[in-house]
Amino acid sequence: MRTVIQLASVNDYVGYMVYMHKKGYKWADGTPLVPVSLARYHKYGHGTYVREFHESKEIRWVPNKYAELIPGTELIPYIEKTNYFDTYEPIKCDLPSEKESRVIKQEAFDALVKPQHRMNDEISQPSHYTSGGIEPIEFIQSHNMNFEKGNVIKYVTRAGKKEGQTEVKDLKKARQYLDFLIGKLEEKEK
Repeated sequence: MRTVIQLASVNDYVGYMVYMHKKGYKWADGTPLVPVSLARYHKYGHGTYVREFHESKEIRWVPNKYAELIPGTELIPYIEKTNYFDTYEPIKCDLPSEKESRVIKQEAFDALVKPQHRMNDEISQPSHYTSGGIEPIEFIQSHNMNFEKGNVIKYVTRAGKKEGQTEVKDLKKARQYLDFLIGKLEEKEK
C-alpha cells in the first residue's frame, strides 16, 4: 500500500522537514530539506502532500488528488507538536514578496477556475501527457520506477497523441526501452 503524508499547516511542514532531515532524507532533486524553504510550502499551500521513498531516502511532492487517482493510497496526516516558530531551528524565510504572492495566488485561482489553462501548457504539462487524468511522471514516480520502465510508460501513454509522432513510432520506442530493461535484468541473472 502506498502512503502519502499530508502537511496541513506551515508548522507541520517545517517539523516534518526537520524530522526527515535528521533521518537523512532529501528532496528528489537532491536539495536538502533543511534549511526549510517556506516558498515550497507556499507554492502548494494548505494540504501539501509528499511521498517518502525509503530506499533512496527521498521525498517527492504529489498532487493533492493523488490519493483519489491512485487506488489503495493511505493518507497520513503529519501533526507537529513542537512550535518551530519559537525555536532556533533553521527556517529559510524565502516567502515571496506581496507582489509575487498575488501572482502565485492568481495562478492557483486560474488553475482551479480555468483547468484548461494548465492543460494547454505545452512545456510543463503537454497535452500528450495529460489526457488520462494523471501525468506519466506522477505515475512513474509513485511506483519508484527506473529509467527504462519509466520510458516504457511514457511512450506507451503518449503513443499516437504527440504531434509529429506516429503511434507506431512511440510504441517502437517503448519496445526498445523494454528490450534494454530485459537485457539489463538478464545480465544480472547470469
